[in-house]
Amino acid sequence: MTTGEEIFWQNARRILWDMQMLRLDPAHGAAVDIVRWCLLIRGRPTHHRQAFLERESPALLAYLEKLASCGEPQGWRTLEERVRFRLRVLREYDMQPCARPWLAAIWHTLPEMAALGQAILDRKSEIQDLAPDVALLASDAATGTGGDGDKGSAGKAGSATSNKPHSPRRLEFPPVPVVATEAEKKALDLEDVSEITNTKTDVVPDGPDTGNGTAGPKPPGGKP
Repeated sequence: MTTGEEIFWQNARRILWDMQMLRLDPAHGAAVDIVRWCLLIRGRPTHHRQAFLERESPALLAYLEKLASCGEPQGWRTLEERVRFRLRVLREYDMQPCARPWLAAIWHTLPEMAALGQAILDRKSEIQDLAPDVALLASDAATGTGGDGDKGSAGKAGSATSNKPHSPRRLEFPPVPVVATEAEKKALDLEDVSEITNTKTDVVPDGPDTGNGTAGPKPPGGKP
């Protein structure tokens, strides 16, 4: 393990400590830290962060890369609004008190990000089935790359891993229905998508003990 990787996982464990969720796999802390970092710099995951999401959650990677490539500040604001909503719910119901409630709110929002990212991937797949030439252009737009053969991180992840056996993922999210706002649909190029649900996994992450029956992230608008 390189020094950079050691720091990456140290930060992930520190995130879990700050959220008082040490029973979770450090992969969850890593995902929260990646989203926090992307919001801070208004950019896509790179280096160890990119490699981690390529392996553990291509849907979350697709979502963050699309926000970074849309070129509009409004895209990142839609993510901030989702996290703020979770933060208000946590505070209103006195759920999961911890030193860094903003990080806990990000964790509760991860399934929604993954669902939106899966919708992006599904849309690209549908375009590929209909017209391979159009699919290449859509892939370039989604990853912020040109048409010169550079596939970007999402494209590289697909080509590098398509023929390799996959080990079980440490980062799984429950399927949740997501009602995308008009601003989100515009930023993510999902304006013609009426229903968004992450149905690729039915694994619910092992949530924190909060004393009130809350075991993990809930869908938007659902009763906490």
